[in-house]
Amino acid sequence: MDIKKIEKSALDTLKKAEYPENDSAIDVIDVAKRLGFLVGNAVLNEEDDGFIIVEEGREEIMGLKTDKLIGVNSDRSLEWKRFIIAHEIGHYILHFKEEGIEGLYAHRDHKRGHDDSENEVDFFAANLLMPRQRFEKKFTEMKALKLSTQDIIDELASYFIVTKRMAERRIKELGLD
Repeated sequence: MDIKKIEKSALDTLKKAEYPENDSAIDVIDVAKRLGFLVGNAVLNEEDDGFIIVEEGREEIMGLKTDKLIGVNSDRSLEWKRFIIAHEIGHYILHFKEEGIEGLYAHRDHKRGHDDSENEVDFFAANLLMPRQRFEKKFTEMKALKLSTQDIIDELASYFIVTKRMAERRIKELGLD
């Protein structure tokens, strides 16, 4: 899938969820709820980050009154939990909605070397949590303060509530380095 299309899908998701355009970090749980998801912590194996189950039209999934569920490994940090939720929303938008499949079950494991589909969803998650325009604006503000590269990464990670690695990767993705 084209990266511009993925970026547009993430922005369209924020619009569809009627997420307010403000100057703060994206509340990804609020976005998920606006899309009809129930989101919660789950006790999972160490190698599993989270999962999504979508069975639109059902009255309940796993004993919970919902037809869309995102579960996140309760042992992950706040930054990782936010990314996992955004990642699972990406599966819903890119794979369930666009491919028109009947039901969806996907999980994210905590390993490197994902396939193209998982990499697309990771890119979607980065765009959802750190939208280009907001990210570039904050980066430019930090750069104008003559902060070191590491301080800029630290500030961006704190502002967007993502890991430092995620902020650093986003800088590279957007060609800001």
